[in-house]
Amino acid sequence: MKKILTLVSLFFIASPAFAQTQKWAVGFEVGEPIAVSIRKYGERNALDISIGTYIGLFKSKDNYKVSNDDLGGVGVMFNGTYLWYAPFFNERMIAYAGPGVQVNSRRYYPDRNVKSVYTTNISTGPSAIAGLEFFFSQKPASFFVEGGGYLELIPKFFYFNPNLSIGLRHNF
Repeated sequence: MKKILTLVSLFFIASPAFAQTQKWAVGFEVGEPIAVSIRKYGERNALDISIGTYIGLFKSKDNYKVSNDDLGGVGVMFNGTYLWYAPFFNERMIAYAGPGVQVNSRRYYPDRNVKSVYTTNISTGPSAIAGLEFFFSQKPASFFVEGGGYLELIPKFFYFNPNLSIGLRHNF
């Protein structure tokens, strides 16, 4: 196993660095959340804006608020995160982490047969993510995996929901 890890590490170190961070990136992620993200890269930092759905993939829908609809309170999510990153392997991979803020809007239906009766909740709180991004050789695309969490402060104080997603970005 150590030989394989050494060979893979040498491959990435010896590979030419054709793919690396650019000024902007647009991507799509699946998992928790399912979102479209836009990233603006700086010297060793970035601003990441994600818009999508936050469905509570890692928690039961009963943990937050009872909703008798089939989707359990699916809604719209907006997340802004400030990231610091460090390149590895001739900038073929970066590790990143940072804090952010998230705003959600969800509908809850007390009776699944009556779609005209619902409540809408706007929630907000801090978030944080950490991840790894791998840049394909000689292509403007990258693959990423990231995890973190969202801590809701309003309306449900200290409600925590973990995040874990994978995705692809186009760097330009």
